[in-house]
Amino acid sequence: MTPAQMLATALLLGGFVTAAGAYGLLYCAAQISDHKMIRAGGHLSYMGLCLIAFALIAFTPLHVGWKVLVAASCVVYLMIPPVTWRYLARLHREEKIRWYPTSSAR
Repeated sequence: MTPAQMLATALLLGGFVTAAGAYGLLYCAAQISDHKMIRAGGHLSYMGLCLIAFALIAFTPLHVGWKVLVAASCVVYLMIPPVTWRYLARLHREEKIRWYPTSSAR
């Protein structure tokens, strides 16, 4: 791997993690506020995550095992915020703590 390839790969991996974090944050914010623009931002963040994953898989000299990990992470990241939200909503519902609007408890 050349220094230029290393830098490009590192920047893409940083973007991958940033897009995943933005998706999780915007997913939760959309659940709380039920605002369409925030929800759209979450969808765009996940689309960006998928595009970055594609670029990492197609254009970087990463080993096949790392490329498989990136692809699997892209799929798993889609499920993490909804699963976490449902768990937290159930946990707080059982404790009778209402820190979210009633209409967005899903």
